Amino acid sequence: MRGPCCRRRSFDDAHDAHDARAVARALVMVGAVAAAASCSRGGGGEQGAAPAGSAGRAPAASAGVGAGRGADAEARRQLASVKELAVRKLAPGAAIAIDGQLDEPAWHAAATTGPFVNVGTGREDRSLPTQGEARLLWDDGFLYVGFDVSDRTITGGFPEGARDPHLWERDTVEVMIDPDGDGDNKDYYEIQINPQNLVFDSQFDDYNAPRGGPSGPFGHEEWSAGLASAVALRGTLDDGSDEDRGYVVEAKIPWSSFTKAKAAPPAPGDAWRMNFYAMQNNGGAAWSPILGEGNFHRARRFGRVRFVAIAVD
Repeated sequence: MRGPCCRRRSFDDAHDAHDARAVARALVMVGAVAAAASCSRGGGGEQGAAPAGSAGRAPAASAGVGAGRGADAEARRQLASVKELAVRKLAPGAAIAIDGQLDEPAWHAAATTGPFVNVGTGREDRSLPTQGEARLLWDDGFLYVGFDVSDRTITGGFPEGARDPHLWERDTVEVMIDPDGDGDNKDYYEIQINPQNLVFDSQFDDYNAPRGGPSGPFGHEEWSAGLASAVALRGTLDDGSDEDRGYVVEAKIPWSSFTKAKAAPPAPGDAWRMNFYAMQNNGGAAWSPILGEGNFHRARRFGRVRFVAIAVD
């Protein structure tokens, strides 16, 4: 996925289709292929710019007449809108143990993304090989993120202790963070954690930039999120003889790591732009779909995460 996040293939839109049915067929096909296909690390994958003319649009529904046409337009509008999430704050004295369990009462009361969707169509897609959802909490010191991922073949495959391995090439979860909340792709961050509890983290000055080439480096890989994380497996890592059920990733990320943010920690009411992905083999499912507007780094498609002072414990 990306260009650190993997080079995911950009989703060609159907600008050249000559009627509504052709547009619908093209977009549905592109969405399915883009979500499941691997994104080549060279050329126009996730780090590459979107193809010329691929402004991106919500997937078209079948053309209808009268009220049906209006319903289709409303469905497209809803899919194209950026998702929003209000994240509650940990109560004073409440604590989260980073153990991969997500069993504290605060996690049960935490904001949740709900099931991730197909990055091309914006709809839930049970045919994808991996699926997931994320929960969020915060306090004055940390952003807390919990992922619950469904995956029948949990794959690691990287050397123990590897630094900034290309996790998107196998199984991983990913967080994209644009602290200023404007979606302009300036000064954003990427963090990935895989089932081995290995981390890839990097900071970008602009959309997929800097980029050292097809093999990287991707962004400023010297940047460290300084996070604490833990992973719990529901299955056996790198064992194709059984069927796995997935894994859980739990992490806390210090606000002090976001040195490019205008204000960190955020104040109650502030909104940052974020996106969350569950990935396998350079493809995956997302909280907020990209809808053909580039690759997984496209910050204007990240959802809005608003930090609220309502306490949970």
